[in-house]
Amino acid sequence: MLFTTKTEYGLKALGVLAKSGKNEAVSLAVIARQTGLSLSYLEQIFAKLKIAGIITSVKGVEGGYALSRPAKAIGLLAIIQALEGKTAVNNCMAGARKSCSSKCLTRKVWEEIQNNLEKTLKKYSLKDLV
Repeated sequence: MLFTTKTEYGLKALGVLAKSGKNEAVSLAVIARQTGLSLSYLEQIFAKLKIAGIITSVKGVEGGYALSRPAKAIGLLAIIQALEGKTAVNNCMAGARKSCSSKCLTRKVWEEIQNNLEKTLKKYSLKDLV
């Protein structure tokens, strides 16, 4: 499994919000400047994070984005799923193949890897990154 730049950039941008504090809104222009990321790509990423309830938007002169809850309460799994969709180590674990069955020789291995991936991502929060 390969996470896209959405996850890499999303985590960098959320790190800016986490460092600023939960109640302080930060504009995308400031986040783009601090991270060196494209403003238009950040808009796409933040739209997904907002839909997932990870961030909130604040309108007005002092507007921007803020975390919807403390960084320690935002798990990496939730962030990645908001940006990438369901995490899966292969098509079988994503449920994309009808041929995947309990009789598959490698299914147990893939299930263990999948479970460990999700367990690890649940173990860490945004606060652990900053």
